[in-house]
Amino acid sequence: MRRALPPRRWRYGPRLAGAAGCVVGVVACAKVAVPAAADGGPDTAPPRIADLQPAPGPIEADARFHVVFSEPMDEGQLLASSGRSETVVLAPDALVERVAAAIEHARLTVEERSLLVPAAARIAPDATAIDLIPDKALTPGGYWLLASTHLKDASGEHLRAAARFHYDVAPLRNAPALMAPPAGTAAAANRWRVRLAAPETGGAVSVVGPAGTLATAAAVKGTLELPLCPSWSGTGCSALRAGDEYSIALDGKAVPGATFTASQCPRLDPPRTAVTVRARDTSVHADVRLDWPARVAMQVGSCPGPSCGVAEGFANCAPDPCSAPVDGACALSLRVDGLQISSTYEVQFIVEDDEGHLVRSGAQPVVTTGPLPRLVLSEVMASPPLPAPRSDGEYVEILNAGNAPADLSLVALQGIDGIPRLVAPAATSAVVLAPGARALAVGASFDASRYAIPDGVPVLRASTQRLLGHGLSDESPPFIALLAADAYGTTAEVDRYPGGEPRCATGASIEAAFGGEWLCGAYGGSPGRRP
Repeated sequence: MRRALPPRRWRYGPRLAGAAGCVVGVVACAKVAVPAAADGGPDTAPPRIADLQPAPGPIEADARFHVVFSEPMDEGQLLASSGRSETVVLAPDALVERVAAAIEHARLTVEERSLLVPAAARIAPDATAIDLIPDKALTPGGYWLLASTHLKDASGEHLRAAARFHYDVAPLRNAPALMAPPAGTAAAANRWRVRLAAPETGGAVSVVGPAGTLATAAAVKGTLELPLCPSWSGTGCSALRAGDEYSIALDGKAVPGATFTASQCPRLDPPRTAVTVRARDTSVHADVRLDWPARVAMQVGSCPGPSCGVAEGFANCAPDPCSAPVDGACALSLRVDGLQISSTYEVQFIVEDDEGHLVRSGAQPVVTTGPLPRLVLSEVMASPPLPAPRSDGEYVEILNAGNAPADLSLVALQGIDGIPRLVAPAATSAVVLAPGARALAVGASFDASRYAIPDGVPVLRASTQRLLGHGLSDESPPFIALLAADAYGTTAEVDRYPGGEPRCATGASIEAAFGGEWLCGAYGGSPGRRP
């Protein structure tokens, strides 16, 4: 016979009322049920969850969960040997079924514990309640609070039914995002600056660690740089403590998922840099590869001064500070426009990382070409639709985006092997493409009957059976450069498809869009016509 318990005062907020309990199989619950006593009276009723704070539904990312039971519970069932609860747990939407099944076992495996949202557990002195405190702010999405039937009260009665309560965490509006270091990565021990991308202006952004706030700045739309040390002294910055986790906060509220850890290792060397410069008629382009994330600025012309052209960007990646550096792990491309044709310019690069290193390269001369045709790669068909062989349907579309006719007889495509291949190797005279017109560069085996190609569209067959010698891999379409010559015979790259992305469905082409972006086109492509 269970001992009688005195009436309990509700210290944790009002009791939630409802018509039905939240049991396994229920999609969501808005209220916690408080069932009536069993026929034997209150002294024989199984224990149940009598109150829950916060109530199921929308919650903040930093929410804590307070679960009240109708009876004092067996503490051995509430807490595992790790000091965490394996019977009252949190699980993300995607894993709820696996977690619900796991907590009905006697003991969780290491893999099953990894499915839980990490949370500290605290039991009330009278064992009538448990608090779950997530280790970090919850990322936006859905979560379930689950309770196992293994739970029992002090007299050995088990929980009436396994319970589920659903919560939603909405994204934090106008929240800044971590750029460097990327979220979830390890930062060098001597990092002295954090870079953020803020979508809106307003509020205060902070970098927060276990010991408190390290840096604060007003949120301004764009890129923010928050120094962790007052200045760079040449000996490094020791604001971060190895192994500690740091987060970003907006107006004192943690931004879900915007965290990084401090590595045991510093970064003592400046980034190693490899640069390829390409001059065109009115622009200079550079492909920059580094072994460490850094801001790179390309200066073209007499700098500083009114004729100085500057392009800059951040080569972002997340190498392990404690591992050997990998050359080329970080990359970006830069471009300076508005130059004069057939002119000599000096180009210099400035590389600055977030560990205090600054490197200036020596100036190197480049010569812009004469006027080049305004030719662009407008479509790539790397994964043609049936029939087989699919390779007979591969093509690259070239658009004359200029205001003057262009001669394609000296135009070439270049792939990752670095070999330029003429698009019209059999031409003995000019192959004229009018302004706004399109042409197809194809392999010798191309079957034009597979497509409804408009009349008058040139189909330029290569000297090899397949484009670029080996064709276009549909799994990862290759890099393609479009080369053209100026009036003096100087060849330069006029456009490129970067390769790899986007991944499109079989039979769909890859179309060029505004701003240098590439998108998946229609099934069957649009060879020789506008998409």
